[in-house]
Amino acid sequence: MEAICKDSVFGEMAYKHRWYKQQSLSMFGREWTITIAAKAYSGKPITEEQQKAYSYFMRNEKEMIDIIGEQLKCYVNENLSTLAEYWISARNVTNISELAQMVTPKTLLFKQDGSTLMLLDCVWDVESGMAVKLTPNIEVGSQDLFL
Repeated sequence: MEAICKDSVFGEMAYKHRWYKQQSLSMFGREWTITIAAKAYSGKPITEEQQKAYSYFMRNEKEMIDIIGEQLKCYVNENLSTLAEYWISARNVTNISELAQMVTPKTLLFKQDGSTLMLLDCVWDVESGMAVKLTPNIEVGSQDLFL
């Protein structure tokens, strides 16, 4: 049976290898249901840093989503020749809404130190997927680099 906690910031979360819940998010001109996850070992409580990071994301949701879109657009356009090796229909991104055909937002992960990552499935790397690290500094790359 999964453990449940009612966190004062995250709300009701279930535990299975991490604290998590489902939440709706609007990105790339679409609504997505993603997993909100707070990394925790052995059912330990959600940290204050994770609470602060989640609060910050929710207060600045539009700006954070715009950063994710812009970073992914730049990543695709700057790495097009490399991505084309794995992605037959590789093409430049001119409009952020085009990303909806290339990536699928899956998890907004808050690490114990408050680092925030958006994890996405993508057409050019079905094995590893992509990550956009939002805090403390912005970085984009394969999920393997961040997890």
